[in-house]
Amino acid sequence: MTERVDLADPSCEPSDEALQGLAARAFAGVKEAHEKRLAALWEDIDRRRRSVLSALGESSGQRRKLDP
Repeated sequence: MTERVDLADPSCEPSDEALQGLAARAFAGVKEAHEKRLAALWEDIDRRRRSVLSALGESSGQRRKLDP
């Protein structure tokens, strides 16, 4: 584990390794959280799209096939 850094101390001059460790701890889990939220967003978009297409099909009396 890297050394703890007190960035509030004006005399502190952290090493590159200490700053890398600080950044790693600060951003731990960000990628996973982003991927999870993005997947949830796409699921929501798909659910809403299906809902709208269903409503359009019911209101016109038939479902139309969309061009890809």
